[in-house]
Amino acid sequence: MCPESEKHMKRAKRIVLSIFLMMTAFLMSSFPSHADIGPKPSISLEIKNAPNDYYVGLLVDRDGYINNLEPDDELNVDELKAFETLTGYEEDGWRLFTDNPVTSVYFKSNDEHKYDFTYMVPSTFKIIVVSYDGQVYVSNEIKREKFNAECTYDIESGELKENVLAGAGGYVLFAVICYLATIILEGLALLIFGLFNKKNIPCFIGANTITQLFLNAVIIYLHYHGGQLFMIFVVPVAEILIMIIEGLIYRKRLVNKNDEVNTKKNFFFGIFANIFSIAMGLILLVLGLKIAGFIAGLVLD
Repeated sequence: MCPESEKHMKRAKRIVLSIFLMMTAFLMSSFPSHADIGPKPSISLEIKNAPNDYYVGLLVDRDGYINNLEPDDELNVDELKAFETLTGYEEDGWRLFTDNPVTSVYFKSNDEHKYDFTYMVPSTFKIIVVSYDGQVYVSNEIKREKFNAECTYDIESGELKENVLAGAGGYVLFAVICYLATIILEGLALLIFGLFNKKNIPCFIGANTITQLFLNAVIIYLHYHGGQLFMIFVVPVAEILIMIIEGLIYRKRLVNKNDEVNTKKNFFFGIFANIFSIAMGLILLVLGLKIAGFIAGLVLD
């Protein structure tokens, strides 16, 4: 190995060690601990063409299911009748879902006609709406596709549907930001190793495009299906695979300014570039959140 390559390798090893130590200390001091960190499924519901005043709840298919709900406050005659109809509803085994010990299992109507059912909601359900004038509206049955489902119930058409593509724009934006950040940060690593030149750019861009598509597909899939907790285990494994894959791609394809190929240096660059981008990305993310929180605090005060 030439003296210049040895110099780059030693510098990179020092940076990797420094990043690991800094990232560990930084993250340990930045994230609070929580007793209940597991994600919980939810159903966000919007009702269209709704009556003026009503109760709304979820129905589940359970034979022999007994509801023992009492009203939260004093009700007038019409409200009490609607409440009793809601809690006593039973048809073909479908009854009001009341298994939630934490949050509300039914709601009174509001001006926006939007409601959030959270914490261990059923996967298959119907919607029931009972107006204060005695009308009962029951939707079709659907099964949640997303972990956090966003649904619309149109009383006029009688159709309940899940908006499966809701939030897709946010997912795409997230993937694009991650991709651009990776290109910039790993591009800096390319400079550190003395490999930033016209011949290496196509290979560098191509390798990162492939691996970022794979990584973001994994992240989006886990988020879509409520696997946020599994990201702690799955994403690091995916990142390690990406490091190895990129190292193997770069191994014989990257050249220095003299058009020479150093396989050991190139493979180590693949490892270093990913560690560098992960560490700097996390640090910038946490700093950004802290700065945003500080600014929000100033504005609110």
